[in-house]
Amino acid sequence: MSPADSRVLRPFAWSLLALSLTAGCGSDAPEDEQLPPSVVLFSLDTLRGDHAGFLGYERDTTPFLDELATESMIFERAYTTMSWTLIAHMSMLTGVYPSQHKVWTDESVLPQSVPTLAQRLKDKGYYTMGFHFPGWLNPEFGFGRDFDVYEMHDNVEEARDHIRKALAERPKNRPYLLFVHLFDIHNADLLLAPSPLYKTPDPYGDFFLEGATETLEGTSSKHLWDKIQKRLPKEKRDAVVAQYDGGIRYVDDSLRAIWDEWSEPHGFDDAVVVVTSDHGEGLAERRFQYQGHGSVFEEGLRVPLLIRLPDGTRQNERVTGMVSHVDIVPTLLDYLGEPADPNLPGFSLLEGRPADEIIVAQRTEISVIIHWPYKLVGAQPGNPKAGTLYNLESDPLEKSPQTVKTHPKQFVELAKAILAANDAQTADWYEPEPDSESAASPLSEQQRKDLANIGYTED
Repeated sequence: MSPADSRVLRPFAWSLLALSLTAGCGSDAPEDEQLPPSVVLFSLDTLRGDHAGFLGYERDTTPFLDELATESMIFERAYTTMSWTLIAHMSMLTGVYPSQHKVWTDESVLPQSVPTLAQRLKDKGYYTMGFHFPGWLNPEFGFGRDFDVYEMHDNVEEARDHIRKALAERPKNRPYLLFVHLFDIHNADLLLAPSPLYKTPDPYGDFFLEGATETLEGTSSKHLWDKIQKRLPKEKRDAVVAQYDGGIRYVDDSLRAIWDEWSEPHGFDDAVVVVTSDHGEGLAERRFQYQGHGSVFEEGLRVPLLIRLPDGTRQNERVTGMVSHVDIVPTLLDYLGEPADPNLPGFSLLEGRPADEIIVAQRTEISVIIHWPYKLVGAQPGNPKAGTLYNLESDPLEKSPQTVKTHPKQFVELAKAILAANDAQTADWYEPEPDSESAASPLSEQQRKDLANIGYTED
């Protein structure tokens, strides 16, 4: 049977199996019955796409993920919906854009009318487990809904303990969803002194540059984060990048340990495995400043994305076109044999995203519209002249912005065309029903303080 033939037959068979899981008073399937594939989603916070080996980075930051990539679909131009952990993860786990889920301030709560991936799979009989770093993924925002287990961890080692326990105790006669958010690549507490901007266990701080820790000794991480560093010596800039890369290697090695440790009965072999990041990271490419996680630029919005299918198809297949985090949920539903949900703006990546579709990144005060090869930032339907335009094909590093001042006629024509394409594509987007009662603030004062200490002073 060809891979194409198996794609046609698989959803029907798995749909029947899913029905057997949910039929009859919610009883579990017999232990010896073949189950639908489980789903594993790893989100590696703050991993920018161009620092992953399987996307061409020269340093050996991701040897484990590079191996996994040979078994996976590799998406070379994947985008988050905003370079902020809260917004990005809510889109990742609901399949809708920020303007739809509206969880884009620190006082937002996901409307009950918006289903999460956990809810969709739990309704199909899946056992759902989620593990996250505290703060932006707290259940108060709506992330914990329909997880049978939803726990916080402070680092990847603690996450490993939680995963080990949860996988051992899960029902063996049900497929599962495992969502794991790892925060260890992210910058450290800026108020700890002395402390590097990126703090990982030895020997990873000096893994890619001998003496990086010593080079940065006495350099204030808060000063690096807050201030423009025009006079920062090159050796210190190199050391910061090396320590960031060391954090990536640390998490990659930890992922290998999690993968190797889970071997009952066949590890993750029977699961759809997705690996991505919520956003990238700015490394002083702009204004010699480290804060902002790359903002609206490519280093902030482009993320790695791997999807490994358990039937062994689509291995080492590279997809060069644009895709979005909102495509993850429809892709998983498609593979599991579920009908397409018209409320989801994304596409199944098994079928492919149309080349002329736009990609959007949003938060309350700014929007980014990418209509290849153009990227329009900050323009509004009634005020296209307010935006900035980049040609990502001729100017991939975004060093030559076009504005109404620099390219008066060309800019306005292109901005209007991109806004028109955006309006046409979003006109029929699903508008969730808002909750009738506003919820209390999802964050306590202590949580706000803790988040401010790692750079979220205005979010």
